[in-house]
Amino acid sequence: MKSIKTDPIKTVLTITVGFLVIYVFTEYQWLLYTSLIVGILGLLSSRIAKVVDYLWMKLSYILSLIVPNILLTIIFYVFLFPISMLSKLFSKKDPMDLKNSKQSLFKDVDKQFVPESFDNPW
Repeated sequence: MKSIKTDPIKTVLTITVGFLVIYVFTEYQWLLYTSLIVGILGLLSSRIAKVVDYLWMKLSYILSLIVPNILLTIIFYVFLFPISMLSKLFSKKDPMDLKNSKQSLFKDVDKQFVPESFDNPW
């Protein structure tokens, strides 16, 4: 894990404001009390603010390992996989020529090449 320089006071303030915002929408009393306790302890003691900052960064690191995998799995199985299956079921084309229905896999290209076509191949 990389060491990121953080400001413990800002972290405590962010957590406090976050709890207050959630309290405004849900009106759960424990959110208000938690916000007050974290805010007051973080302002009174820099050691407690550092501990809160350390725990918050550890929690964010653990969540960064879990949440993207869950989101990508949900997106894949809910959106991409069904679209792929529907496309394969209802499509009559063989875009990669996997069915090998021809005598040869070579494709005839009737194109006249001029020297200028080799100037910038990309």
